[in-house]
Amino acid sequence: MNKFQTLKAAKALRQGGLLAHQTSTLAGIAADVRCRKAVQKAQSFKQRQAPFLLLADSTRTALKQAVYISPTLRKLAKKSWPGAVTLVFRAKKQHDAACYQKGYIAVRVDADKQTRQLAKAGGGLLLSSSFNRQGQPTLLLHRKQRHRLKRHLSCVLNQQHQGSNQASKIFKVTGHRVQQLR
Repeated sequence: MNKFQTLKAAKALRQGGLLAHQTSTLAGIAADVRCRKAVQKAQSFKQRQAPFLLLADSTRTALKQAVYISPTLRKLAKKSWPGAVTLVFRAKKQHDAACYQKGYIAVRVDADKQTRQLAKAGGGLLLSSSFNRQGQPTLLLHRKQRHRLKRHLSCVLNQQHQGSNQASKIFKVTGHRVQQLR
Protein backbone atom coordinates (compact mmCIF):
# COMPACT_ATOMS: atom_id res chain seq x y z
CA MET A 1 0.00 0.00 0.00
CA ASN A 2 1.54 3.31 -0.97
CA LYS A 3 1.57 6.31 1.35
CA PHE A 4 -1.33 7.99 -0.46
CA GLN A 5 -3.53 4.91 -0.09
CA THR A 6 -2.61 4.61 3.60
CA LEU A 7 -3.58 8.24 4.21
CA LYS A 8 -6.82 7.85 2.24
CA ALA A 9 -7.76 4.68 4.14
CA ALA A 10 -6.86 6.20 7.53
CA LYS A 11 -8.98 9.27 6.76
CA ALA A 12 -11.93 7.09 5.70
CA LEU A 13 -11.62 5.11 8.95
CA ARG A 14 -11.41 8.25 11.13
CA GLN A 15 -14.53 9.60 9.45
CA GLY A 16 -16.48 6.47 10.31
CA GLY A 17 -16.20 4.88 6.89
CA LEU A 18 -16.28 1.25 5.87
CA LEU A 19 -13.53 0.04 3.61
CA ALA A 20 -12.81 -3.06 1.61
CA HIS A 21 -9.32 -4.53 1.48
CA GLN A 22 -7.43 -7.77 0.95
CA THR A 23 -6.05 -9.72 3.91
CA SER A 24 -3.73 -12.72 3.75
CA THR A 25 -6.81 -14.95 3.83
CA LEU A 26 -9.93 -13.42 2.30
CA ALA A 27 -11.03 -10.04 1.06
CA GLY A 28 -12.48 -8.15 4.00
CA ILE A 29 -14.24 -5.09 5.25
CA ALA A 30 -12.79 -2.93 7.99
CA ALA A 31 -14.07 -0.18 10.25
CA ASP A 32 -12.80 1.86 13.18
CA VAL A 33 -13.78 -0.15 16.25
CA ARG A 34 -13.89 3.09 18.29
CA CYS A 35 -16.60 4.67 16.12
CA ARG A 36 -20.20 3.55 16.69
CA LYS A 37 -21.26 4.91 13.28
CA ALA A 38 -18.61 2.73 11.58
CA VAL A 39 -19.64 -0.35 13.56
CA GLN A 40 -23.25 0.22 12.49
CA LYS A 41 -22.14 0.43 8.85
CA ALA A 42 -20.36 -2.91 9.20
CA GLN A 43 -23.45 -4.44 10.79
CA SER A 44 -25.61 -3.12 7.96
CA PHE A 45 -23.23 -4.39 5.30
CA LYS A 46 -22.91 -7.82 6.92
CA GLN A 47 -26.63 -7.98 7.75
CA ARG A 48 -25.86 -9.17 11.29
CA GLN A 49 -25.22 -7.64 14.69
CA ALA A 50 -22.22 -9.56 16.06
CA PRO A 51 -19.65 -10.89 16.72
CA PHE A 52 -16.97 -9.27 14.59
CA LEU A 53 -13.27 -10.02 14.39
CA LEU A 54 -10.64 -7.51 15.44
CA LEU A 55 -7.54 -7.16 13.29
CA ALA A 56 -4.56 -5.98 15.33
CA ASP A 57 -1.40 -4.23 14.20
CA SER A 58 0.78 -6.35 16.51
CA THR A 59 0.78 -9.22 18.97
CA ARG A 60 1.25 -6.72 21.76
CA THR A 61 -1.89 -4.79 20.79
CA ALA A 62 -3.86 -8.01 20.39
CA LEU A 63 -2.89 -9.40 23.78
CA LYS A 64 -3.76 -6.09 25.50
CA GLN A 65 -7.39 -7.07 24.87
CA ALA A 66 -7.17 -10.13 27.14
CA VAL A 67 -8.49 -10.21 30.70
CA TYR A 68 -5.67 -12.63 31.53
CA ILE A 69 -2.77 -13.72 29.34
CA SER A 70 -2.21 -17.34 30.25
CA PRO A 71 1.06 -19.02 29.28
CA THR A 72 -0.98 -21.04 26.77
CA LEU A 73 -2.42 -17.91 25.14
CA ARG A 74 0.99 -16.21 25.05
CA LYS A 75 2.66 -19.28 23.48
CA LEU A 76 -0.08 -19.75 20.87
CA ALA A 77 -0.05 -16.05 19.96
CA LYS A 78 3.73 -16.03 19.60
CA LYS A 79 3.62 -19.16 17.43
CA SER A 80 0.64 -18.07 15.28
CA TRP A 81 1.05 -14.35 14.69
CA PRO A 82 1.44 -12.72 12.30
CA GLY A 83 -0.50 -15.37 10.41
CA ALA A 84 -3.82 -16.78 9.28
CA VAL A 85 -4.88 -17.76 12.81
CA THR A 86 -7.66 -16.10 14.80
CA LEU A 87 -7.55 -16.51 18.57
CA VAL A 88 -10.67 -16.26 20.69
CA PHE A 89 -10.18 -15.45 24.38
CA ARG A 90 -11.86 -13.75 27.33
CA ALA A 91 -11.42 -10.01 26.86
CA LYS A 92 -11.73 -6.71 28.67
CA LYS A 93 -14.95 -4.83 27.87
CA GLN A 94 -13.45 -1.81 26.12
CA HIS A 95 -15.00 -1.89 22.65
CA ASP A 96 -18.42 -1.95 21.05
CA ALA A 97 -20.63 -4.90 22.02
CA ALA A 98 -20.42 -6.10 18.39
CA CYS A 99 -16.88 -7.31 19.17
CA TYR A 100 -17.92 -9.74 21.91
CA GLN A 101 -19.74 -12.99 22.32
CA LYS A 102 -20.32 -14.04 25.92
CA GLY A 103 -17.26 -12.08 27.08
CA TYR A 104 -14.95 -13.51 24.41
CA ILE A 105 -13.33 -11.65 21.54
CA ALA A 106 -11.80 -12.89 18.27
CA VAL A 107 -8.46 -11.30 17.29
CA ARG A 108 -5.95 -11.85 14.49
CA VAL A 109 -2.62 -10.28 13.64
CA ASP A 110 -2.76 -10.86 9.91
CA ALA A 111 0.23 -12.10 7.94
CA ASP A 112 -0.34 -9.35 5.37
CA LYS A 113 1.80 -6.27 6.07
CA GLN A 114 -0.75 -3.96 4.39
CA THR A 115 -3.47 -5.22 6.75
CA ARG A 116 -1.26 -4.58 9.80
CA GLN A 117 -0.47 -1.07 8.50
CA LEU A 118 -4.17 -0.47 8.05
CA ALA A 119 -4.83 -1.59 11.65
CA LYS A 120 -2.06 0.71 12.87
CA ALA A 121 -3.60 3.61 10.93
CA GLY A 122 -6.90 2.79 12.64
CA GLY A 123 -5.44 3.11 16.14
CA GLY A 124 -4.09 -0.44 16.43
CA LEU A 125 -7.33 -2.37 15.97
CA LEU A 126 -9.91 -2.65 13.23
CA LEU A 127 -13.34 -4.20 13.37
CA SER A 128 -13.31 -6.65 10.49
CA SER A 129 -15.17 -9.38 8.65
CA SER A 130 -15.06 -11.11 5.30
CA PHE A 131 -16.20 -9.19 2.21
CA ASN A 132 -19.57 -10.83 1.75
CA ARG A 133 -23.20 -10.43 2.71
CA GLN A 134 -24.85 -12.86 5.13
CA GLY A 135 -25.12 -16.35 3.65
CA GLN A 136 -23.28 -15.38 0.45
CA PRO A 137 -19.83 -16.43 -0.77
CA THR A 138 -16.91 -14.07 -0.12
CA LEU A 139 -16.63 -11.48 -2.88
CA LEU A 140 -13.54 -10.48 -4.78
CA LEU A 141 -12.36 -6.87 -4.80
CA HIS A 142 -12.98 -6.14 -8.43
CA ARG A 143 -14.56 -3.16 -10.13
CA LYS A 144 -18.03 -4.69 -10.60
CA GLN A 145 -18.35 -5.46 -6.89
CA ARG A 146 -17.11 -2.01 -5.91
CA HIS A 147 -19.74 -0.33 -8.04
CA ARG A 148 -22.55 -2.61 -6.80
CA LEU A 149 -21.66 -2.03 -3.12
CA LYS A 150 -20.54 1.60 -3.40
CA ARG A 151 -23.27 2.86 -1.06
CA HIS A 152 -21.74 0.83 1.77
CA LEU A 153 -18.06 1.50 1.13
CA SER A 154 -16.07 4.68 1.75
CA CYS A 155 -12.85 3.29 0.32
CA VAL A 156 -11.61 0.24 -1.57
CA LEU A 157 -7.90 -0.43 -1.39
CA ASN A 158 -6.30 -1.66 -4.57
CA GLN A 159 -5.53 -5.32 -4.48
CA GLN A 160 -1.74 -5.70 -4.47
CA HIS A 161 -1.99 -9.46 -4.01
CA GLN A 162 -4.50 -12.25 -3.86
CA GLY A 163 -5.21 -13.76 -0.45
CA SER A 164 -5.25 -17.50 0.08
CA ASN A 165 -9.06 -17.51 -0.28
CA GLN A 166 -9.11 -19.74 2.78
CA ALA A 167 -10.67 -18.58 6.03
CA SER A 168 -8.34 -18.35 9.00
CA LYS A 169 -8.08 -21.15 11.53
CA ILE A 170 -9.84 -20.25 14.76
CA PHE A 171 -8.72 -21.39 18.21
CA LYS A 172 -10.53 -20.66 21.46
CA VAL A 173 -8.22 -20.36 24.46
CA THR A 174 -9.72 -20.89 27.90
CA GLY A 175 -7.05 -20.99 30.60
CA HIS A 176 -4.73 -23.82 29.53
CA ARG A 177 -7.25 -25.40 27.18
CA VAL A 178 -7.18 -24.80 23.40
CA GLN A 179 -10.13 -25.77 21.23
CA GLN A 180 -10.06 -25.53 17.44
CA LEU A 181 -13.31 -23.99 16.23
CA ARG A 182 -12.46 -23.93 12.52
